[in-house]
Amino acid sequence: MRSKQITWKSSAALAIGTLTVLVGSSSCVSLLSSFRNASVATSSVATTQPLRSLQGNSTWVYALAISPDGRFLASGSYDKKIKIWDLPSNTLLHTLEGHGDAVVSLAISPDSKLLASGSWDNRIKLWNLETGQLLRTLDGHTDDVEAVAISPNGKWLASGSADTTIRIWNVQTGVQVHQLSDGLWVRTVAFSPDGQTLASGNEGGTVKIWRLMDDAVLKTLNAHSQAVRSVTFSPDGRTLASGSADKIVKLWQMPTGKLLHSLIGHLGVVWSVAFSPDGKRLASGSNDSTIKLWGLPEGKLLENLIGHERGVRSVVFRPHGNIIASSSTDKTIKLWSLPKH
Repeated sequence: MRSKQITWKSSAALAIGTLTVLVGSSSCVSLLSSFRNASVATSSVATTQPLRSLQGNSTWVYALAISPDGRFLASGSYDKKIKIWDLPSNTLLHTLEGHGDAVVSLAISPDSKLLASGSWDNRIKLWNLETGQLLRTLDGHTDDVEAVAISPNGKWLASGSADTTIRIWNVQTGVQVHQLSDGLWVRTVAFSPDGQTLASGNEGGTVKIWRLMDDAVLKTLNAHSQAVRSVTFSPDGRTLASGSADKIVKLWQMPTGKLLHSLIGHLGVVWSVAFSPDGKRLASGSNDSTIKLWGLPEGKLLENLIGHERGVRSVVFRPHGNIIASSSTDKTIKLWSLPKH
């Protein structure tokens, strides 16, 4: 149960990326005027080139995760493999094998000791991050596991699947303790910083906020016109960001669910969104091969990160310093050094 992926490269996107949203079509102008609180990217922003690329992947790199201590970078790929990198030295430490299909989601525990991986083989695996040892396999989903997230206290793991369920697991025992029914293909999940709620995004463009204490749906946001590919909370928990196949990034006030901004400028599916550790910037990675860096709270486009040759599937901030890591279907992982704002 998976849609065929189409990746493409736009020369317009690679140039500066966003003036084409406004030029040459009355329908484009009409579309933009229909968005309230819309922040539209313009071509006056600076571009940033990658600091370096990590070599060693021979296929599409779908997922990334950086450990909270800033030491490890994990990548998951179409070839069913997970690679663990030492970030200070950019050295490949381990190549983990065990999944039967593409690895499309990764999460690292708050203590930087545990790695969780989700795969199209319907399984979740837990690994010792430092040694690469497989600790446990979590079975239960009946279709692709599209998303995994670990709670801030490190005790719980949430998984979202094409089987339309969200499952909550005890990390220590591997036992499933809750099952939430979304009704549609679940593409993404994220814990709030206090660990009390879970955000999910589905194939129909809906974002839901779940209260984990009793599995209640606190908010249902008709967020996007196409599938929601990524959700993430700001470090203070007051804002939720969502990225979608409709090419738009949206910012939502929490817990009210009020729409704060629609960030317009990407020319392809927005696969990944990530807040900076201080919550003052948001990065978005898109199938248009670019990463955009937005200033918060106003939603202003600050930088276009240009360097990937195909779609950007994952973006993550390093916890310390102004570093972003990104992965792509161009088979590369790139590290970017960002200017301070």
